[in-house]
Amino acid sequence: MADVSQLLSDWGKAVASMDVTKGTEGLLKVLAGLKVPGVNMDALVAMQRDNLEALSASNRAALEGMKAIGEWQVKILHATLQQLNTAIEGLSRSGSPQELIAAETELARKAFETAVGEMRGLAEIVIRANQQATDAIVKRIPESLEEIKDVLKIP
Repeated sequence: MADVSQLLSDWGKAVASMDVTKGTEGLLKVLAGLKVPGVNMDALVAMQRDNLEALSASNRAALEGMKAIGEWQVKILHATLQQLNTAIEGLSRSGSPQELIAAETELARKAFETAVGEMRGLAEIVIRANQQATDAIVKRIPESLEEIKDVLKIP
């Protein structure tokens, strides 16, 4: 399982290194050099830079969420394998058919309860990641709309 954890970590680092703001600086400089009547290009460039930063923050939050989900899944897999091992040992010690059925029923009940609990935990991670990823964008939209006045030189 350490290999899976390492793969998730390596993948997370690779994706995290993809910063959308890095490759756009040249484009923003070209945009700043344009002369468009009635448009404050410096304000437009600043607005777009802030928009890209909000997008980058949203991407980072989404990545952290994906990483947390992967870690949770590895944790679930470890726990499931341990429970399976314990269950096999317990079933092999069961005596009569009635004891075996009772043990299997108890295992099924515990497995269902565990699965429901793990799904709740996973759902909480997804909800938190989605909220964090959208917060940066939602916060930026009103700011961006307000900045349009500066870009269009509206009093």
